[in-house]
Amino acid sequence: MANKAVFLDRDRTLIEDPGYLSAPEAVKLLPGVDLALKSLAGAGFKIVVVTNQSGIARGLLTEETLEKIHGELRRQLAAGGAHVDAIHYCPFHPEGTVEQYAKESELRKPRPGMLLQAAEELDIDLSRSWMVGDSPRDVEAGYRAGCRTIRVRIPDASPTVGQESDESVQADFTVRNLVEAARLIIRQADAAPAAAPTAAPAASPRPNGREEDLMHDSEVRREILRYVRHLARAGQHEEFSFLKLAGGIAQILALLALLNVFWRLLSEAPAQQTVVWALIAVFLQTFALSLFVLHRNR
Repeated sequence: MANKAVFLDRDRTLIEDPGYLSAPEAVKLLPGVDLALKSLAGAGFKIVVVTNQSGIARGLLTEETLEKIHGELRRQLAAGGAHVDAIHYCPFHPEGTVEQYAKESELRKPRPGMLLQAAEELDIDLSRSWMVGDSPRDVEAGYRAGCRTIRVRIPDASPTVGQESDESVQADFTVRNLVEAARLIIRQADAAPAAAPTAAPAASPRPNGREEDLMHDSEVRREILRYVRHLARAGQHEEFSFLKLAGGIAQILALLALLNVFWRLLSEAPAQQTVVWALIAVFLQTFALSLFVLHRNR
């Protein structure tokens, strides 16, 4: 029987996207990617990365550098006990500045060339396979190859370099990250009816099947929780910075108001105005201290 596979976009699906990634040291896995890939491999899926790399056509990096980047990706995955079975990339773009790559290609998503190529090399049944990515072109490539599709929509993420705004292409499912995608794929695979055997095999018990399914779900749930906490910490860090900045500004204004009070006392200004400025200084100082306390205690 042919293999089933999960085809994955690279940037913002497996790793963070700084723009045109051009150095191995910039590779950073997204939270939970290693566990998601281990779960998919454990469920019998081949893992294939399919990525457009127009930076090569634009002269921003070479194929040799890209191989080093993908080597670092494999190394980080291996450190977490995960792997990918193949990485396919398209270096071509019709607007490229490097002549040998400045052309259109059937490999370039949204065309399905990379998926069809991988299917031939790894004996993949595309009708039992999935395409997962964060852009409409990923969804369309999967649809044209005959796969089921999942769109990854990272909460509050800004559009990536060159990402299409075409929302007319709709995925079969939408998730927030690869961990959720893996959980969905495994559940769908478990729910699919098994093909009828050509000959009746001897009955064989499967005493641990249910336990294995529960283990997969439990692991993925834990990873989703870890990912949510990661996002919460990131948001909390931004709030800390805002509170500290606002407190600093209030502190400066309080000092300026206090200097104004001293100046008015020395220049024998009207007492009523001096009192007003003193009250303003007290209010600003209290406000600044409140912000600093909030910053420290959150």
